[in-house]
Amino acid sequence: MEVKLKEIANIQFGHYGQPSKDGTIPYLQAKHFNEFGQYIGENDTFLEENPKSLANLLRNEDILFVAKGFRFFATLYKEEFGSAVASSIFFILRTDKTKIIPGYLVSVLNLPKNLLHFQQSGAGSSIPSIRKNELADFTFNLIPLEQQKKVVALQELYFKDIQITETLIKEKQKLFQTTISKIIN
Repeated sequence: MEVKLKEIANIQFGHYGQPSKDGTIPYLQAKHFNEFGQYIGENDTFLEENPKSLANLLRNEDILFVAKGFRFFATLYKEEFGSAVASSIFFILRTDKTKIIPGYLVSVLNLPKNLLHFQQSGAGSSIPSIRKNELADFTFNLIPLEQQKKVVALQELYFKDIQITETLIKEKQKLFQTTISKIIN
C-alpha cells in the first residue's frame, strides 16, 4: 500500500542551539554517525541544560533524517545512547507505531534509490537541503507489520555483520603491525 510519510509520521525540525563547553547534553550532528548512519558515540558538542534543550530531548525510536548537506541518511535513535538533542541538520520523525515500525522506515529512507531522490530534490543550491513538505510528501510502499519486522531483523543482522567485519579488520591490522615490527627489530 502506497503512503505518504506525513500519513504515518510526525515531522519536526531538529533544535538550533549554541554548543557550550559547559554543556552536559550531547548535541548530535552528522559527524557523530559513521558512513552507515550508525551512531559512533563520540560526542564533542554539548548543550547547556535549560528548558529549551530539555524540551527537545530525543525519544526512543525517533528517526533522525539528515536533510542538509551532501550526505543524506536516516538513523534510529535509541534511549541506550543516553539523553541527546538533534541539531537542526536533522528532521526528527516520530512514527505511528500501529502502522509502521521505525526501523523499517529507516531502511526505506536509506535505500539508494530514495537517497538519490532526496539528493535530486535538494539540488540547486550551494548546500543541498530538503524542505519539510518534500519529505512529508515522500511516497513509499508500506508493507504489513509482520514483513516490516523481518526487514528490521535483516537490517540488524547486516549492521552486526559490519561491526564484526570492522573489528576483524582492526585485529588484522594489529597482527600485521606486530609481525612487521618483530621482523624489523
